Amino acid sequence: MLHRFAIAQHTETELYAIPNNKSPKELLEYARKIIQDNRIPPNLPRAELLKLTIRQAKFIVEISDTALNQKPSESLRSQIYQFKFQGLMVWTKAENTPELVQQLESFLDELDELLPKSREAKMARLLNMTRQIDLFIGKNPNEKEFERIKNLFFSLLRREPIDFPPDLAMNFIEFAELAEIRLQKKGLIEASSKELIALLQSESSPVYREMIKQIDSVMQRLGHEFTLQGVLLDGKSFDIKTFRGKVVLVDFFASWCAPCIEELPHLKEIYVQYHDRGFEIVGVGGDKSAALKKLIGEQKIPWSVVSEELTVAKRLPSIERQYGIKAYPTMFLIDREGRLINSNARGQRLEAALKRQFQETAALEDKD
Repeated sequence: MLHRFAIAQHTETELYAIPNNKSPKELLEYARKIIQDNRIPPNLPRAELLKLTIRQAKFIVEISDTALNQKPSESLRSQIYQFKFQGLMVWTKAENTPELVQQLESFLDELDELLPKSREAKMARLLNMTRQIDLFIGKNPNEKEFERIKNLFFSLLRREPIDFPPDLAMNFIEFAELAEIRLQKKGLIEASSKELIALLQSESSPVYREMIKQIDSVMQRLGHEFTLQGVLLDGKSFDIKTFRGKVVLVDFFASWCAPCIEELPHLKEIYVQYHDRGFEIVGVGGDKSAALKKLIGEQKIPWSVVSEELTVAKRLPSIERQYGIKAYPTMFLIDREGRLINSNARGQRLEAALKRQFQETAALEDKD
């Protein structure tokens, strides 16, 4: 609502105009307030959502450059660099032109040179690798490209033993999962996981030991039956076995989770596209049942939602604890035989995995 109000009161040019006579600190504070007060509603049509996302990202980059040109202090410069990086990441992901990619890569080189040991520089390198993984998923990949990204990941892992996010190891496993699907090369996940674990075991770090636990946990589940029993929001019992023979997305979410809400329009599109072909979604809500019911009504969610609260109240095992859910949203994709085939089926990852599943179905039907 704030965004629509702001646009109604100001033209887009006025809203994202860069003020004169402000210090670097004031420019950064001003930009953050503009973005905060004009959050883009996730339920907009995709074309409008993309347009507004690009406009905000450009504003972030432009005002960051204005602030940096005033040569701020080192501590403030670090904050502005990080702010600009966020804008460049969003802009490049939305448009992904060669010029933007080059701008992002040049900025990372600059950041690495000026602030090589800063947390901002480390996170920029890691997030840029994540961006490259997303690009790999979104295009027609080849084995050479997979090896290049894998080597980049291992290089960063050796370089950044401190503050290396444990979840990034899981991103790599998910990357290998999709690479195996897209490259049609069986055994790629297992081989990549063993190589990663060998590297992690060669270093003595608590962070790396936690990574190994997470990898082992996922590898033990992949390809095996996924069980889920719980209580729906209407109080009825639910067992995922009732969906055997269908492809099922299990979405762990919460009503207060902004990324979860932002994901909903895309999930609805995917649901409409594949539902009649044998696709189901099951939500597992991790907060209060009343809040979940309100969200479902507001967002008009058409699929079943299991309540973690009601499930535990009925003395059934906690679903989130069973699968080690530590962040929302977490999405698992289950095949027709009830086996877990993807442990982070979001965005392009979900689209690629579903396309593969339903292509295989069509091929089998043609043989029949």
